[in-house]
Amino acid sequence: MADPRPARPPLEPTSDPAIHRAELARFAAFLALTAVLWGATYLAPWAEPLRPWAPGDPVPLARLARGDSQVREDREGVVERIPVAVPAPAPAPAPLLAAGPEPACGGAQDLPPRDPALPTPIEAPPGSLDAAFGALARAEPGGVGQLVRILHWGDSTIAADGIVGTARRRLQERFGDGGPGFLAVRVDPRWSVRHDVDRRGGGDWTTFNLTEGDAPGRRYGLAGVVAVAGGAASVTLGGRKVGEGVRQGLHRFDLHYQVQPGGGTLEVSVGGTRRATLRTAAPRRGEAFHEVRVSEGAPSVRVAARGDGPVTVYGVALETAGGLTWENFGVAGSSVASMGRQRKEALAEQVRRRDPALLIYQTGGNELTWPSVVEGDGEAYRRAYLQVLATLRAGAPGASCLVVGPIDQATRTRKGPASKPKLGKMIDLQRSAAREAGCAFWDARHVMGGEGGFARWLEAKPRLALSDLMHLTRPGLDLVGESLADALLAAYDCRKRSPRPLPASR
Repeated sequence: MADPRPARPPLEPTSDPAIHRAELARFAAFLALTAVLWGATYLAPWAEPLRPWAPGDPVPLARLARGDSQVREDREGVVERIPVAVPAPAPAPAPLLAAGPEPACGGAQDLPPRDPALPTPIEAPPGSLDAAFGALARAEPGGVGQLVRILHWGDSTIAADGIVGTARRRLQERFGDGGPGFLAVRVDPRWSVRHDVDRRGGGDWTTFNLTEGDAPGRRYGLAGVVAVAGGAASVTLGGRKVGEGVRQGLHRFDLHYQVQPGGGTLEVSVGGTRRATLRTAAPRRGEAFHEVRVSEGAPSVRVAARGDGPVTVYGVALETAGGLTWENFGVAGSSVASMGRQRKEALAEQVRRRDPALLIYQTGGNELTWPSVVEGDGEAYRRAYLQVLATLRAGAPGASCLVVGPIDQATRTRKGPASKPKLGKMIDLQRSAAREAGCAFWDARHVMGGEGGFARWLEAKPRLALSDLMHLTRPGLDLVGESLADALLAAYDCRKRSPRPLPASR
């Protein structure tokens, strides 16, 4: 059927100058509006992804003549652009075990390959790890046997026990399983968690952690978490499983709690038998401890508040007859600022009670907005970091200490994830503080390859980093934990071969 609509006359070019001027004016207005809109993106930080050019990008149009692509014509006469691969940045050189020449042992050459992780030895001033290594030597199979305690404070990087759990397993395989160590009685899994232990209970508990603050008397205990029972409440704590429905036998249970005005009654039971009834009322708030030893071993301890007054409990240390504990005190959001909320003498008293061989401190990701780090020379941050180290060491001045730097973190840019610009500066400040305090230092960011490490781990198969650009996947955490264990064991074996004897006792 024919189309009933009348045919349109063909368009003919016009020679009217007024029409051409109007078209040019409209095109110029379009260009001007586009320029204004593009310019506005440089005034609002949130519009950064919309900016047509940013410092560091190739100059617009210039890359047509050079840069990251080539232009060619195919056999059909079609012009196409061929990108030129940009080489990945070379990994940063591995730090040395200590200042000076590469050591004869204990350096990167003695660490096993764990691709894509880079071998990263511990930077240890002479003698800085001797106390810890002397304790490890005495715990070696065939030695005199003893408990070696490692206390590890940190933020969300370790709060899920990925890094620490892997390193703990490695060292316990060699030096023996000393048990879970210190466990807080109540833990909100949003802030920290440890999957290898038994921790269950209920009742009228209220918990406080050092990230949120507000704990009575600014006392948070070793784990940065304190629980207050306002009424009847209980908790059962036990060690790892060693079989179906069977948990390891534990021989020492050390309760950390508070005495306070109007305090109620606390009961401690081990192996189903009540071992202690503790009155927590006292004229002033203070630290208190109660130890229960069980020669035959028991799988768990039960701590119960009767409900006849407030009872404040930090936790219980659970140990076997000998071996190594690596105790995780990670709290999500923790930083040198939140650690500063702790009542120093109370924390020192609890550290002293644990009698550790090695103290480890690891924060940084939550401190990148410190004005001293962002805009200043960082000295205020370095002094704050030194103060935290001094607070932790006050209770165990004879113990070794190790600072673990933060992992790489990234921010989103037009080109994809890029390492946060102040992270390297912060790590240098932490390294300087560790050196001044006489502590060893381990660069966890170097394990990831240094600058740009997060982006590379994000693209790894299996994926080693999370899309939040701050945290690692479980395989990534395991890889860092394995690398930390490698570094500690290599430094220990190197020190054992040294002609200078390790300390005989602490």
